[in-house]
This record gives sequence, C-alpha cells and structure tokens, in this order.
Amino acid sequence: MASASSSSAVPAASPARIVVLVSGSGTNLQALLDAIAEQGARTYGAEIVAVGADRDGIAGLERAERAGLPVFVCRVKDHADRAAWDRALAGAVAAYQPDLVVSAGFMKILGEDFLARHGGRIINTHPALLPSFPGAHGVREALAYGAKVTGCTVHFVDDGVDTGPVIAQGVVEIRDADDESALHERIKEVERKLLVEVVGLLARHGYRIEGRKVLIP
Repeated sequence: MASASSSSAVPAASPARIVVLVSGSGTNLQALLDAIAEQGARTYGAEIVAVGADRDGIAGLERAERAGLPVFVCRVKDHADRAAWDRALAGAVAAYQPDLVVSAGFMKILGEDFLARHGGRIINTHPALLPSFPGAHGVREALAYGAKVTGCTVHFVDDGVDTGPVIAQGVVEIRDADDESALHERIKEVERKLLVEVVGLLARHGYRIEGRKVLIP
C-alpha cells in the first residue's frame, strides 16, 4: 500500500516472480504470457509463477493451464465472510512468493489483510484516465460526460477504489459513433500493451513510490 512516505521495491531475483489474479476471459493474462514467450523470461524480466481466480470455470484459468502454470481458486462463498476470504487469498498468493501481483480483470476488492501482505506490489488496470471516472463504469461515465478523450491507467492498488499511485496511462480518442462496447474494446487494446510494458519495466528496473509518484530508475 502506498503512503505519504517513500517506499521502494526491487525484484528479489531475475526474472521477477509474478502471480496474476483473474476473474474472466484472461486477455491481459494472455498478453503477459505472449510477451514472456516471445522475449523469454530473463529478457522480459519476469515470469508468471501462478494464476489465481475468485471463481471456477473461467477462460482465464484455462489459459493458465494451457501454459502449464499452477492455478488456484479462492471463492468468497467458501469462507465465513469477506475478511476470511481476503486472508485466505492473501495466503494463497504468498505461497508463491511473488515480487509483483497483477490484478488482470480481477473483479473483487482486495482487503486489509491482502494489502498488509502484498501492498506496494499490486498492479491493477482501469479503463479511464484516473482520477477521472473511477469505479466499475469508467467507460460508460466518460461517454455520458461528453469527454473527448479517455484511456486506461495502470496503477498500484491501495485501500481506496482506483485511488492508488499511477504508474502509466494511455490515451484513447472518443469518437462520435462510439457506444460503450466499441470504446471499451479500443481501450482494452491499449490497456494490454501498456500493462505488458509496465510490468516488464518494473520487473527489470525496480521502482520507488514517493507519495503519489512512482519512480522507475
């Protein structure tokens, strides 16, 4: 979790160890898998060591299994409450000793225990230019507002909703003919490329968080 004080994180080993969390189709996961396969883990700077999900039977887990990766599922309904689920998820992720955790379309809010164990190392994407249009309907709200440009943000996760320090952003023009679906698809294309670029940079070079700024050497 980022705070007003300076914190730093440098991958403990090369390549850096990454756990990816998914809830659906896993297209961002696939983009990472493709980059690592194309460049090699050492050149890219990272390897995916496990993929976790909050539900069974999703395409994201199938992608991971096809790639020969360990997978795990941590369902909210299997635990007494959300706090118990959060503790279980934090432990399941910690078992793989990740240097970075990538929330790739993971549709659950990470809680206090997860942030206590993994804060400052959790990367998320959002389909808007934060701090504008946070939350679950960023694409719809940008259209309704009449914005001329929107885009995507890769940021660290803190204890707010899409409020963590921004790592990088990509801009997407809003066209007159756009509906929510068409605009979201164009944003996703930029988002996948940006996520791959950011994860590689952080893994290879490390980073420092100073207040709201993310500094990459």
